[in-house]
Amino acid sequence: MDKATKYLGITGGEPTLMGDDLFKIISACKKYLPETALELLTNGIQFENFEYAKKLACLEHPNLTIGIPLYADTDLEHDHIIQTKGFYKTIQGIYNLALFKQKIEIRTVIHRLTYERLPKWAEFIYHNFPFVIHIALMGMETIGLARKNIDRLWIDPYDYISQLEKTVEYLDQRLMNVSIYNLQLCILPRDLWPFARKSISSWKNIYLEECQQCDFHDECGGFFSSSKDKYSKYIHPLRRN
Repeated sequence: MDKATKYLGITGGEPTLMGDDLFKIISACKKYLPETALELLTNGIQFENFEYAKKLACLEHPNLTIGIPLYADTDLEHDHIIQTKGFYKTIQGIYNLALFKQKIEIRTVIHRLTYERLPKWAEFIYHNFPFVIHIALMGMETIGLARKNIDRLWIDPYDYISQLEKTVEYLDQRLMNVSIYNLQLCILPRDLWPFARKSISSWKNIYLEECQQCDFHDECGGFFSSSKDKYSKYIHPLRRN
């Protein structure tokens, strides 16, 4: 791999199911790609084990971020979404990583089962995890289990903008670093634009025909190629004046 690679992600599945072999990969990245920012995407459950969290910290990777999804502020909702009892294990995993001063990102995917509690979720994050370095609010990619359960999960992003706006405002006012991923500028109010990121990898990033006439095409993150048949009905080209 090119040593000039800026970012590298380790994901799955669940990468911590590799056990200690995961640490071999991270250690190799540290040795051979010392300038590359590394993001580990994990459910965080394995880090409930204090010694496992300690082993990760002992690698002393200088630019490692651990991204952990938390889908609700209660065990009932979170565990229903992930279909296993993981809420409290994930919470403990986050705290163990924090004890070792690891850089942690909390993320959630916005869909029909999560959007209503977003403001409560934001309060929970602020009161319990003020140490996290980043919070990501993510539009849903309709692949895998999301595609299989699309009728239960899909909601037009336009219909949860009110909850999203309250959530971002709450976190931003408390000086927490918050971003919006995978949502298009034309469905976001202008006050949310500073938080919107071009987050979709280039190999799976597309724009619709409507987007070709938009003055903000280059600033907008576009769509997942897998979602070309499932997107907001409010998508429209914008004009600068």
